[in-house]
Formats: sequence, structure tokens, C-alpha cells
Amino acid sequence: MKIPNYTKAIKTIINFKRAFDKINPKIPRKLVGEIGEYCVLQELKKQGFETEHKGGHGGYDIYLKDIDKRIEVRTSLWKNEGVYPDKTIRFWGWKVENRNQKKSEKFDYLIGAGLNDEFSKPKFYIFTYKQAFLVGDTTIGRFKNIKKKIHLFKNKWAYQKAVKLKPHLVTRYERRINLNQSRFLNRWDKIK
Repeated sequence: MKIPNYTKAIKTIINFKRAFDKINPKIPRKLVGEIGEYCVLQELKKQGFETEHKGGHGGYDIYLKDIDKRIEVRTSLWKNEGVYPDKTIRFWGWKVENRNQKKSEKFDYLIGAGLNDEFSKPKFYIFTYKQAFLVGDTTIGRFKNIKKKIHLFKNKWAYQKAVKLKPHLVTRYERRINLNQSRFLNRWDKIK
């Protein structure tokens, strides 16, 4: 069986993105999700896991064969999307649960992959299933279908400004995540 070359796939997507930017700066969401999954697959391989990419053919994105665990990958670029009135507030946003979704344990770990605008220098935030669902319910005007989400702010200033302007949008557990990022950033040791 041929071992996938995720590095080559990632470089190909980045090159496509650069060419695509010259035509249309709006990046297809599918492309953002794919590169996030490839980045996570690459990192899991480095960590020594035996991976199987489900690629949309299951309720999760990656299966870890050697330890029988399921990974859901959520990928985000820096954004605001009109959620916060001050457009300089940027965050990575990862959906945890839709409003009408039945809560079922489809994954064991949620990995929030954060990318910069060039799709490079990914950051990985690892949440157990339990941690992912500790975020409280929220209602975002434009995104009424989202019940649980994680907003990770670009810096302390953006976080403080968001909490000041829209305190109801930043749940208690999200505040904990933002103030204690090291508990989640690159915490591959959680996956066992």
C-alpha cells in the first residue's frame, strides 16, 4: 500500500491557492478544510500514529488505527465574518456542534487547525471530546445553526475587545481556552 505524501499535497494546495488568489480572492471552504486535514495527518504521522484519512466518508475525518480513536478536524483562517462589530478583532473559529444535531460521540478528539492567510504555519489545538463540549451554547446572529463553537482570538487585545463588545458570544470555557492556550496548543500527548 502506498503511503500518502502529505507534504506534497500541502505544497500543491498552497500553490493552487496562490494561483487562485490572482483570479478570485475568496477561498473555497472545501480547500481550507482539506489542507487542515492534511496538516493534521502529517503531524499525526510525525507523532508516530497509524492514520486512515476518512475524507468525508464518516462522522469524523481521521481514524487512528493503532489506538482505535477518531479525530474530527476543524480548520479556520483568521476571520471576523461580521460577528464582532470591530473588524480588527480576528479569530480562528471552529464549530463544535450544530443546533439541530443529535449529540453523539462521533469523535474522540477535536483538533482545531488554525492557518494564516497563506495557509502556512499551522497551529493545532487539541481538545478531548469532553473538553470540546464544555463550551457553552451560544447564539450568533448570522450563524443561527451553530450551537457550540470555539473562537480563539489572534491576541490578547482582540480577546479583551471581543469580550467587552459581545460578552455573551464568548462562553466561559472559551475564555478559559483563550487565557490558557498552552493547555491545548500542540498537546498531542492528550491523544492516547
